[in-house]
Amino acid sequence: MPHLPPLVTRTSASLAEARTRSIQLYRQWQKSVPQIMIDYHLSMPQAVVRSKIREEFEKHRFVSDPRVIDVLLFKSRIELEEFVNVWKQYPHAMRYFDENEKEPESTKFLDKFVEGRA
Repeated sequence: MPHLPPLVTRTSASLAEARTRSIQLYRQWQKSVPQIMIDYHLSMPQAVVRSKIREEFEKHRFVSDPRVIDVLLFKSRIELEEFVNVWKQYPHAMRYFDENEKEPESTKFLDKFVEGRA
């Protein structure tokens, strides 16, 4: 079982450095996908897991403040550490990857009333 050691929190001096660090972290995520699949016994294709990781990085693509990017990198690194070191349980992993599979909530009044959301 691989072990991902903790890193010291760093701040980026410039936007270019923050971009470089985010690309490095993205590559770390992508390289760890096969091990994550094995450790959590995920029954989905690797492409789905990789696309979910890409989607998470794409969400914050246009952030231009290096301080905000540093916080996002810190949170993503923690998430990666928890996955690789198997500190998450199977349901946590499935909740992370199955968000794409959720059915959209109905906006009809009767549907909401029956579900108790009205």
